[in-house]
This record gives sequence, structure tokens and C-alpha cells, in this order.
Amino acid sequence: MWETFATMAERMADWAESGFAVREEQDLDRYTYAVAGTLVLLLSDLWAWHDGTRSSRTLGVGYGRALQSVNILLDRREDAGRGVDFWPDGWQAQDMVRYAAQDLVLADAYLAGLPDGPARTFCAEPLARAHRALALRPWAPTPRKPTPR
Repeated sequence: MWETFATMAERMADWAESGFAVREEQDLDRYTYAVAGTLVLLLSDLWAWHDGTRSSRTLGVGYGRALQSVNILLDRREDAGRGVDFWPDGWQAQDMVRYAAQDLVLADAYLAGLPDGPARTFCAEPLARAHRALALRPWAPTPRKPTPR
């Protein structure tokens, strides 16, 4: 558990030092892993310690990334107001929707693999909210940062 927490803190510090610069999809992969994937790994460690609940760590990372990418999609205006942009250069809303949808497949498998109990209960509603957000919101083209030349 301590190792996971230390890794999460170290990666977040790296992102803060870089100014949260996301230029390519690989940067987004690293960011969503650092802020959400490692958090789910920590939760997986806590559940195993608390009541023996076992979960797929690989699918757990997908679960975390899915929730984070939906948050990035929903919070774009607010993030821009704070001077940060977590979208890869040149991406439109449909690109972020596609990215989030890929990880939602993993997130669904993660939830399906959890036994009934506190871990499953904890994870079910945030995942349902993420699915509702992608299904109900009309995703119009969004302003994008310019593609570097």
C-alpha cells in the first residue's frame, strides 16, 4: 500500500512540475494513469487488506482512466479557466469521447469482476455516472488548442 501511495505522489509531483502538459495521446495515458489509475490500485490494496476483496489491477487502471477521461471531457471549460488543458493537441470532443469509451469497456469489466460488497458498491455509481455523461450529453465540437507546427 505504501509503495502504491508513494508512486502516486511521485507521479503527481512530476505532472505538477511539467505544468500538466498534455500534447499527445501518450501524455494523456500517462496523466490518467498518474492521477486515477494509481488511485484505483491503492483502493485495490485497501480492499484486499480490509476484507480480502481481490480485483484485476489491469482492469482497475482502466476503471480509473475511464472516470478521469470523462472528467476531463466534462471539465474542459473549467480547466481552461484555470489555464490547464488536458486534451492532446488537435483533439476535438469526439476524440475524447472515443478515448473515454475505450477505457469504459475496461471499467465495465472491472466492475463485473468485483464480488458483491463494499468495493463493488463504491465503484458502481461513479461508473454509471460516467456512462450517463457520455450517453446524454450532446458532444458538439469544442474549441481546441492549436496543433503545433
